[in-house]
Amino acid sequence: MKRYIITGAPSTGKTTLINRLQKNDHTVFEEVSRKIIISEQKKNSNKTPWEDVFGFTNLVYQQTIKELSTPIFKHAFVDRGLADNIAYLLLKKQPVSDDFLDFNYHKFYHKTVLFCPLWKEIYTQDEQRLQTFGEAKELEQLLLKTYISLGFKILEIPKTTVEKRVEFINTLLN
Repeated sequence: MKRYIITGAPSTGKTTLINRLQKNDHTVFEEVSRKIIISEQKKNSNKTPWEDVFGFTNLVYQQTIKELSTPIFKHAFVDRGLADNIAYLLLKKQPVSDDFLDFNYHKFYHKTVLFCPLWKEIYTQDEQRLQTFGEAKELEQLLLKTYISLGFKILEIPKTTVEKRVEFINTLLN
């Protein structure tokens, strides 16, 4: 079995959706990036997407590789895929390492990426989500281009309640 990636710009409802999928007995993997940001902030480290994006994405890569070694036996969902890091590096005009460019994404991830579109009505910033709405919009375009260039099919999740989003995903699985 392969993992379904749920991605999109910051504050598009990905984590809320992942949490609801987990409550509905689906296997989920929380966002590695957010966990690393929190950990790095506690250490007063600059390895964050807005300071040292290259160092940050290296940490995300290492942690994601560990997570991908976890066997799955039913449909599983990840809050952001490894390729999201390519978009973050491009956003900050940083070089993309061969680790990301040469990675065999299709070995671990389903060919369909579930994409949460930017949604101004629910957009918020917090201590781990510092991007402005404009930066989020730019990142959204880079995410779409990145996944398409890697051969993934994009399936946009409707802007609706979390319950209806889960229904939409369950329909896809059946």
